[in-house]
Amino acid sequence: MANNQAQPGSDARKGDHTKGDKTPLKLSARFQAMASVNQIIRHNQFINQEVNRVLTSEAVIETDRNLYTNLVYGSVQNYYTLDAFVRDFVAKPNKVKPWLWSLLVVSAYQMYYLDHIPNYAVVDEAVRIVRKRGNQTLAKFANGVLRNFTRRYETMADFIHTKTDPKERLTLQASLPPVWVDYFVDRFGLVEAEKLANSLNQTPFITVRANNRLNHLNTEKMAEYQKILEREGYIVSPSPISPFALRVLKGNPAHSSLFMNGEITIQDESALLAVEALNPQVGETVLDACAAPGGKTVQIAEAVGQTGHVIACDIAENKLPLIQENVDRMQVADQVEILHQDATKLQERFGANGSEPRSFDKILIDAPCSGVGLFRRKPDTKYHKTLQDLDALHDIQVTIMNQALPLLKKGGVITYSTCTITKEENEDVVKAILDQHPDLTLKSFKHWRDNLDQSIGKDGTIEILPHTYMSDGFFIASFEKN
Repeated sequence: MANNQAQPGSDARKGDHTKGDKTPLKLSARFQAMASVNQIIRHNQFINQEVNRVLTSEAVIETDRNLYTNLVYGSVQNYYTLDAFVRDFVAKPNKVKPWLWSLLVVSAYQMYYLDHIPNYAVVDEAVRIVRKRGNQTLAKFANGVLRNFTRRYETMADFIHTKTDPKERLTLQASLPPVWVDYFVDRFGLVEAEKLANSLNQTPFITVRANNRLNHLNTEKMAEYQKILEREGYIVSPSPISPFALRVLKGNPAHSSLFMNGEITIQDESALLAVEALNPQVGETVLDACAAPGGKTVQIAEAVGQTGHVIACDIAENKLPLIQENVDRMQVADQVEILHQDATKLQERFGANGSEPRSFDKILIDAPCSGVGLFRRKPDTKYHKTLQDLDALHDIQVTIMNQALPLLKKGGVITYSTCTITKEENEDVVKAILDQHPDLTLKSFKHWRDNLDQSIGKDGTIEILPHTYMSDGFFIASFEKN
């Protein structure tokens, strides 16, 4: 079964097994990956935060950092499949210690998804870890289970093909919990659900958006940026979604000269469409109500120029420095005001009877959501999100819209966006807002851009599914106040 779990800018398939005996076990990629996977799956730690914690604390030796990152992301991305696979070999899985179960999962990932790591090396180091972390009895158990893996199944596909039910097979092929397979099949049909689910296990692209603060972007300028990145060793291609974005297929663009100079920023290509749909103009006053980490704030600030003004709010005070860092690096800080503000209480601050009454030409509500469209980029979320979350989020999203709408000037535009692909958070929110606000007109994006026509709904809203362009899933609706 081909590996497709590499994180951008790294090589997931390679690992130097020859140095295993020289590396202190607790500093090895496998030991730390075992601990991290256990934290992420059993204790609901966010995968990006857990990986950053381990790397910044130097808990893994320098030469093992890439391997550690790939073991964690790959094991979590494929956890549903790997967990089912290991259960095929263990009579009483609930009696296995959680850390040992995580080690068996990580080991199975190495054996079936990675190249250049011989199976004997995986087994030997796993047994050493179990002997050190547990005891000789557990080491014998782990040794027997691991050696039986390849005796029974040569490839992971062999295991998956033992299942005859189409939905069960899809859950294993895509490593997607049944609740989400059922949801996608019910909403999109089996054929579309298969494409969607399988795409979520592919490596996410890194995309960069060009800075347009000088209003100078065109085809020639984007081609120039592409050549600069290629000269610096990056493999780059144009985005199929936005003319102002590039996909970086190899290398970390955060180390490029263009990034350092504030000429580009890292931002998903489907997400940047939200501001393009809002279409802020020079001199306008715009509210970004849920702004962190600031990518869209920067994009709006570039559009309104030095004569415009952007108020960027977020409920998470600890994330405000991220917004500041972004606007500083992209050289738009002069027109941005950053505030600690709960979007569900905008009226208390900006309303007619609020502490700081204001009105806005345009408003962006990039709403808190389930993040189902990000399962590829944030694989841990697919194991922790539930259908019950959707109704609660729907209520929060409608509340935020209702808080923001009175702040919008007549003739103004408010754009609602999410990084999810659920009916409850997208279509149903639009319907609720239109039912409650007859003074609003839903804008249609039909024929806005030819390349997006396949993602335009009957009502004119945009819903990008992850497999359509191999991007994040995203939803956009814009309303005009009559």
